Amino acid sequence: MRIPRLSIWLVPLVLSLAVVGTGVWQFNLLRSSGEADTEVRVAVRPLDDGRTEVALQQRAGSGWGERLTPDARFLPPDAERGRWLVSSPVSLALDDAETEPLKIAFIQSVGGTDHERRNSFRLAIRHINAAGGVLGQPVVGVIADINFDTDFAVAVARRLVEEEGVHAFVGPNTSAASLAVIEAVIEPLGIPTISPSATAPALTAARDRDFFFRAVPSDSALGPVLAQLARERGHDNVGLVYRDDAWGRGLFDAFRDAWTDDWTDDWSGGLSAAALEPGADSCVTPLEQAAAGAADALIIFTFRDGSALCLGQAVELGLFDRFIFGDADQGPALIERLGPDVLAGMVGTAAADNPDNPSARFWERAYAEAWGAPPARSLTYVRAVYDAAVALALAAQSAQSTDGAAIRDRLRSVADGEGPTFGPDQLADALRAAANGDPFDYRGVESSLAWDANGDITRFIVGIWQFNADREIEITRRIPYDLGD
Repeated sequence: MRIPRLSIWLVPLVLSLAVVGTGVWQFNLLRSSGEADTEVRVAVRPLDDGRTEVALQQRAGSGWGERLTPDARFLPPDAERGRWLVSSPVSLALDDAETEPLKIAFIQSVGGTDHERRNSFRLAIRHINAAGGVLGQPVVGVIADINFDTDFAVAVARRLVEEEGVHAFVGPNTSAASLAVIEAVIEPLGIPTISPSATAPALTAARDRDFFFRAVPSDSALGPVLAQLARERGHDNVGLVYRDDAWGRGLFDAFRDAWTDDWTDDWSGGLSAAALEPGADSCVTPLEQAAAGAADALIIFTFRDGSALCLGQAVELGLFDRFIFGDADQGPALIERLGPDVLAGMVGTAAADNPDNPSARFWERAYAEAWGAPPARSLTYVRAVYDAAVALALAAQSAQSTDGAAIRDRLRSVADGEGPTFGPDQLADALRAAANGDPFDYRGVESSLAWDANGDITRFIVGIWQFNADREIEITRRIPYDLGD
């Protein structure tokens, strides 16, 4: 018989025990056909007074139900060796009140692909619960919308924990909100968190007590790809406008460092950069600063409305007609607003999925069944929301706890390359392995979730994407990274 990981209890219907030591056993109650019907396990524990206590527990989903204790359940310390003792009968019944359900909140700003990300989160919760839930109960998913006000993000996060009893976060989706929530909520309250889209390099060194993880690569990887892309497009003198927040400054720093590191005796690219204040109603001054060095292309690191504002004014003023984008503009909003006459053929970078990944193909089919046509593959970070929710659930199941520190300490084991590989179509197997303490490797939908000591993923793909004349976005190239080598 297999010995389970946790030395906790329990007894099938009417059970007899030999007084030969202390241990835990697992039984299957079988149908007449021989197929497993109900799993029950029994254990014994020594007490301080020398007695041994026994109890019974029945399988509930992918976990275990209430501990059931018969009236006659104490084996005396002076029991005669070799004599069988019989407990009183016990009726099997589950009590969901013993363990509180895992509650995961998805925190995201409204706009862009928020609808698709919200659906991806719901799909993850649906799949987790269809596979048996966590700790024998359905996982509760909560969706909390925020704006770009970091104080508001902190207030929402605090309310989710202190008033709604949330155990873990997916999000926040922006870097600025993530940094603020880490400092005020995640670190002091010990909330395990996975952001599906916060990419600022500053998050790597955030003082988070190891509670903050990311399901996407840092911009320290995306910046050099952007610099190389600009050179490949024939640009040796560029202007750049960046959003003046943690994300914009971080991506600009990564680009600038890579751009200047490429300088040689034969080439030293020009760079004129300017910051755009969040919420600004004009981009003229930053554009004029970016164009001051006779730049031949504009690189833009801003969010939706800021990008539309800057591009529209750049074209209107005749300052630029060639553009390169960061990840935030990889969506339909910009080309629907400005049209293919301005944007067709313009390129950018963002994290990308692996087209040969069966997890991604399963997710697309499941999304279509649940919500209609799935989002285009180029929509940024939608799949990463799913992966983040699943990883938190698997870590809680592995920890057999909703405690924040316990979940945090099991997150890296979810996708550490050990044991059999399970995709989203095998969540029941993954949850069972997690409950039993067996090694397994979750194969993510967007990317691997192999995390380093800072909570950054080490295996991922950076995609080169392009607007086309049909107002669509195409991923034209994928660049794989493995920083764990």
